[in-house]
Amino acid sequence: MEKLRLTAHINDIELKNKMYKVIDKANSCLKNYDIRTTEFLNPFEIKNAKDILNSETDLKYKVDGGYQNAERQLIYIFPYYMEEDDIESNLKVIQIEGNFKFKSISHRDYLGALLNLGIKREKIGDIIIHDNFCQVVVSEDICDFIIINLEKVSKNKVKVKEITVKDIIESEQNFKEISFTVSSLRLDSVIGGVYNLSRSESLKLIKGEKVHVDYEKIISPSKEIKTNSLISVRGHGRAIIEIGDMTKKGRIKIRAILYKQIIK
Repeated sequence: MEKLRLTAHINDIELKNKMYKVIDKANSCLKNYDIRTTEFLNPFEIKNAKDILNSETDLKYKVDGGYQNAERQLIYIFPYYMEEDDIESNLKVIQIEGNFKFKSISHRDYLGALLNLGIKREKIGDIIIHDNFCQVVVSEDICDFIIINLEKVSKNKVKVKEITVKDIIESEQNFKEISFTVSSLRLDSVIGGVYNLSRSESLKLIKGEKVHVDYEKIISPSKEIKTNSLISVRGHGRAIIEIGDMTKKGRIKIRAILYKQIIK
């Protein structure tokens, strides 16, 4: 599979490099007739990877994140003559428990504690937050390492144990609804309304590559937002956008479902 041809349409360097890795896995599978597994990918990366893998008829693939509504998932790549049931999962799930009654522990705290162990983000799947514990889907090669070495999350002592995928409890997302109007559906206008930011603050976040729309990194403030778009701004959370009617003054009504906590 030719890397340059299959990724010629991708402008984002980070995404292109990740697709290079997917193609390397695919080529190894084609050469050795074995099963290869990618690192964890987000939905936009998975979409791009699927488009690439679908171009090769001698390959099949299976996407798995540990549970039905998983966001970050692995792709198992295998020869065409194998079936999905032949593929053994190499996902593991850990549960991190602690006494957090005096301090709220966020997704950022859990992720930071894991990354501080020297673990790459690509080895970590969804982080599912609950009141006094969280569950994390991880690659099997780092499971035991985390259990042995993770002792604290945000200065709170924790206990870590392995659980099964059947033990995963999906958390209820905490959200609020807000309404506002914008003069246009440009990305900078919409995120300004969602997060109560000035235009200069919105532009800084976009140019700083901290804004994603439907999991795709966007660096153009003029990108037009469509209804049901999922906007993610690093440090501010996520919002699903619903576009309404025009006001008498020609402005566009927006309803946003703003998630207070990122759980993925």
